[in-house]
Amino acid sequence: MYLKEQFHTLRMNGDAKISDHLSVLNNIVSELEAIGVKVEDEDKALRLILSLSSSYEHMKPILMYVKETLKYADVTGKLLSEEKRLESSNHTSSSEGMVLSGHVKRNCPGGADSVKGSDTANSVSVVGDGDDFF
Repeated sequence: MYLKEQFHTLRMNGDAKISDHLSVLNNIVSELEAIGVKVEDEDKALRLILSLSSSYEHMKPILMYVKETLKYADVTGKLLSEEKRLESSNHTSSSEGMVLSGHVKRNCPGGADSVKGSDTANSVSVVGDGDDFF
């Protein structure tokens, strides 16, 4: 009964990684199956979805209602992809200040004409060090 309670009340910590949460869920399922309790694939997928932290709240309807049946492998794959996307967007937004440090000469507040030595007013050049751009 203790393992069943753990399975049904499992909640993801807000700052936990999906992979860590999957390990916890898989360990509980393994222990249940070791004592003869069969956990259906769809039940495992649903428990995973319902146990997600609030940072994955936007994913719950997508995961639950897009297909007629839930498959644990599909759900875990989508969650791991979303985690990578979130990590990538956090990394991008933290480095965004560096990306925005350069600007196009023609958009310079001083105007392209005010740049000394400029042969053409409409030329495009980038101000800033080259490391700031992808």
